[in-house]
Amino acid sequence: MSFNDVVIRGGLGNQLFCLFHAYKILLNEDNVSLNLASYNLSKRNDRNFILENLYPSLKREFKIRNGINAFFLFIYALLIEKILMSNSIERLPGDKTICVKYWSNHFLHSGYFQKVTNSELDIRALKLLQKNLYPYIKSKKNNCLAIHIRRGDYLNKRHSNHGLIKEKDIYKEARKFLSKKKYSGITIYSDSPDKINVDIFRNLHKKIFLDEGGNDFEVFKRMCNHSGLIASNSSFSLWAGILGSIKDFSIPNFWMKNVKSNVIGFDYLHRYECKI
Repeated sequence: MSFNDVVIRGGLGNQLFCLFHAYKILLNEDNVSLNLASYNLSKRNDRNFILENLYPSLKREFKIRNGINAFFLFIYALLIEKILMSNSIERLPGDKTICVKYWSNHFLHSGYFQKVTNSELDIRALKLLQKNLYPYIKSKKNNCLAIHIRRGDYLNKRHSNHGLIKEKDIYKEARKFLSKKKYSGITIYSDSPDKINVDIFRNLHKKIFLDEGGNDFEVFKRMCNHSGLIASNSSFSLWAGILGSIKDFSIPNFWMKNVKSNVIGFDYLHRYECKI
């Protein structure tokens, strides 16, 4: 048996990718610990570890590491990523995934792990993730079409490589959804509601709702329980559609500037046309 530390990082969507990777290791009957040291160093208020709020059984399933040893392992992972690793055309820019042996039968895993393939192991891990989290996110189904328009930190120059999906591209996809199914309304989700054009969607439906916002895991659960979802280039709405088992679900064909969404895998998901 090997012993594995998986570094957890980023917001809820990224945390779910890291948990998916931890399940892949667990399915091989190896020991897995979750390293949370990155959240002690982060200065961002919107990057807290909230996965345990969404999935309370997490601590029963994995050992949580957050002490001095976890801190040094995290710093070690950062140094390897920065000095020894380079971007790969097969992964998203910046997703420098690593697996290094740092002691006898002890391995350190770090990265955003943003790629899910059609391999048998990936499929098993994805089904396990869906099975375990679904009881905690399910609630009464909302017959509205959910639309996610990501802005927030994507508006910052530092994160401009993510790109912004225009409302007109989402509008075109929403029109296709509404031509095939009758929805009770449209719910708009955005981390910057004052920076988007909501009025463009009023031509599609009389009932337009702007989600109330709040803590991320409550917003996530509400999004998961819609009858339809058009995701943005965001792992948050990507996982909402997958874990909510939303049948009418679509993601953009571009995930970042000049980077198509097929780089993250999930080949079975429907893509809509957009320009970033």
